[in-house]
Amino acid sequence: MYDYMKAMKRQFCPDTKDRHRSEAERIHHLLSQRLSRPNRRLLLHLVDEQGMLLEEETLAAFTAGFKLAVGLAKELSLEGPYSFDSEEEHRAVAACTTSKIAPHKQ
Repeated sequence: MYDYMKAMKRQFCPDTKDRHRSEAERIHHLLSQRLSRPNRRLLLHLVDEQGMLLEEETLAAFTAGFKLAVGLAKELSLEGPYSFDSEEEHRAVAACTTSKIAPHKQ
């Protein structure tokens, strides 16, 4: 199921890497000029770990949302299609019944 969720996420969640790539490259260039070699390696390791964490969290959130949608679809299929008009009529009848006013019959 994990592979299936990854494939669904790839298809339905657009990748935003291109939007931020040039800014990241500019910052990377500035930092590589200012930091010593050991500090650059440490920073790159931190960025890699954050990227992996973000990827895992994004996939977990997508999977949770997908499971929620499937559960809602199953629940709705058992109840039949939703009708706002029917629900409003039911509320009006219930309000009349609780206030002991007979609903108007046509």
